[in-house]
Amino acid sequence: MIGNDVIEVVAEFVSVKAGIELWMGRHDPPLALSRQFSVGRASSEAVRIAYESWVDYEKAYHSAGGRVSQIDKERDALILAVREAAAILVRAKAGGLA
Repeated sequence: MIGNDVIEVVAEFVSVKAGIELWMGRHDPPLALSRQFSVGRASSEAVRIAYESWVDYEKAYHSAGGRVSQIDKERDALILAVREAAAILVRAKAGGLA
């Protein structure tokens, strides 16, 4: 259903997401509640972007009868969306939210 190109960007996103969760949990001193909220909101936005693109990809995959060669546009959109989602997390951690 997905190729290595999609797996690669999803793995990067998961790594960045896990990293930000670890960073928040280990921050000393603990992050202020407002900062936790801002990072959490950015994280939710990132997940939403990736998920919505996945839903579009999955619909196209099923409509194409599982022929991935026919859904290049949706695959490219998914890759871009997941990369943007990872970038949102990186910016949130750096302080430049979403």
